[in-house]
Amino acid sequence: MLKVENLRVSYGDIEAVHGVSLEVGPGELVSVIGANGAGKTSLLGALMGWVPASGSIVFDGEEISSLAPHHRARRGIRIVPERARIFPQLSVRENLRAGVYGLKIGEESFRRRLDELYALFPILQERGGQLASTLSGGEQQQLAIARALVAEPRLLLVDEVSMGLMPKLVDEVFAVLRRLNREKGLPVLLVEQNARASLAISDRAYVLETGNLVLSGTAEELEHDARVREAYLGL
Repeated sequence: MLKVENLRVSYGDIEAVHGVSLEVGPGELVSVIGANGAGKTSLLGALMGWVPASGSIVFDGEEISSLAPHHRARRGIRIVPERARIFPQLSVRENLRAGVYGLKIGEESFRRRLDELYALFPILQERGGQLASTLSGGEQQQLAIARALVAEPRLLLVDEVSMGLMPKLVDEVFAVLRRLNREKGLPVLLVEQNARASLAISDRAYVLETGNLVLSGTAEELEHDARVREAYLGL
């Protein structure tokens, strides 16, 4: 599904991601865990084509590293960005409409997709006419996920979805990601500081430290790795 080899991201003379290689297979939920500043957001930015990068990015058998962000999105890669980044002065429904911008989709199909999303996030149906800026932090995060899902992505990238959320809301959001992956077969690449929550729902995981991948394995293996337990799980 996704294969990344020797990915490097630089900002001027500073290299933030150093030769990272990773994979996400069909139907997998894969986490990249690491502390703040590890390079996780830069990694996802490179996958979306938002930041300059070198190396190989192959999606569904096609090399996409030279493609513009909108072409990657049209091929089915969608992202839930850090801190939601919804459009605050648009309504909830208008934000969801923005999720299919540029796609050829009829009104009936759009309504069907909305119904599916409202089943996942009932609060969004209740708040449909409200400005997105009036939503709570947790509701904005749900809206950001729904905006990505309305395009029916083939791969979902998720950036620090737990940031700023209360523990109860973190559990709810992660439960939705797990459900999408398990029931819908949606491949997910999740980058997170919250190692405990992300490993709990993942098939496999990588550990990123100062731009370098230092560990990888099944989620269960990393949960029991002494280095991960001490550095990220507080055990």
